[in-house]
Amino acid sequence: MFSDLYDYISLLFYWRWPSTEGELTAVRMLGGSGRLRLEYRFLLGDGSYFGEAGRPFWSVGTSAVNFHERFPIGQAVTVHYRRDNPSVNTLDRSVWQDLEGL
Repeated sequence: MFSDLYDYISLLFYWRWPSTEGELTAVRMLGGSGRLRLEYRFLLGDGSYFGEAGRPFWSVGTSAVNFHERFPIGQAVTVHYRRDNPSVNTLDRSVWQDLEGL
C-alpha cells in the first residue's frame, strides 16, 4: 500500500524523469467514465514496458471521429519513466498539446 502511494506521488514530478520514445498501441474511449485513454509501449535495455494515460472527454475538445486520426496506432510518443522502476511511467504533456481545451 505504501509503495502504491509512493508511485502515485512520484508521478507529480514526472517531468524530471528520463524520457524515451514509445509508440501508441491502442486508443480507447471509455464510455462509462467519459475518458479518452491512450495505451503505449516502450523499450528500455532488455525490457518492454507498457503504460496508459487518459484525459476526460470534455477536456479534449474534439469529436470522437477524430481520435483515431489524431492518435494513429504506431505513432511515436514521448514517455517519461521513473529511473528505479520504469513500470511507473506516463506520457509527456506534448502528446496532448495540439488538442483544444488544454
